[in-house]
Amino acid sequence: MTLRLALLVWTCLVSVGPVVYGQTSIVAALGPHEVVIWADSKRKISEFDPSGSLVSVTSTLACKIQKAEGFYFGCSGPCGEVDVTSIIVQASRRAGTIQRKVELAVPFVEDALNDMLRDKSQNALRRYADKPTILQLLFVGIQGQTPLILGVDFHFRRAPSGVLSVRAGETQSCEKTTDACTHLAIGKTNAIANFSRQKGSMDFLARVQPVVGVERLIQMEIDEEGDDVGPPIDILRITGRGAQWIRRKPQCR
Repeated sequence: MTLRLALLVWTCLVSVGPVVYGQTSIVAALGPHEVVIWADSKRKISEFDPSGSLVSVTSTLACKIQKAEGFYFGCSGPCGEVDVTSIIVQASRRAGTIQRKVELAVPFVEDALNDMLRDKSQNALRRYADKPTILQLLFVGIQGQTPLILGVDFHFRRAPSGVLSVRAGETQSCEKTTDACTHLAIGKTNAIANFSRQKGSMDFLARVQPVVGVERLIQMEIDEEGDDVGPPIDILRITGRGAQWIRRKPQCR
């Protein structure tokens, strides 16, 4: 092999980079004395060449329900590229309520996403910026004796100069089943949204056990988005007595 050809091969090898897409589905629902979070397992890893053309797509299983100090959480988006888990776990070690710990973590996640964007080529930026939201987080726990769900979306902002950045939106909160908010979902949610529009509400969640209701919602996404959302499923129930896995695969510890 000539030196010129060897350099060309090496350039091609280092230029092809994997991108883990947040094509996932995670739903949390409230009960009178519990909160349940459900997540699919499919993670797609796509590799692109420098021109932005897709080289290959592979799938693997991943545990999408993560544990922090005092709560659990799920992430949809480039969660591994910015090591969201480490950021949230570190923030959770601070004193305070779940809301306060989430409040502390959000700006660090925002900074990590902006650092990631600065390191991306223009071709890579097109892949990330084709949707208004780059990353979503879902937090669940028991605050006092009250089941709690919090959700935060991170959105793209483009300055007049054309520079792309990320800003966190307002935190969504579900605390009581008597409120209109009975659940929050992140990732692939088209089937869930269509079901809600057809039924006019999610009242059925208040009439069934959260484990049953959440599983029904996620199964809708698997049936409709099987290329991106897939089994096995993981289900975690949290009450005032602690957390209990209803269903989990070996990757969830």
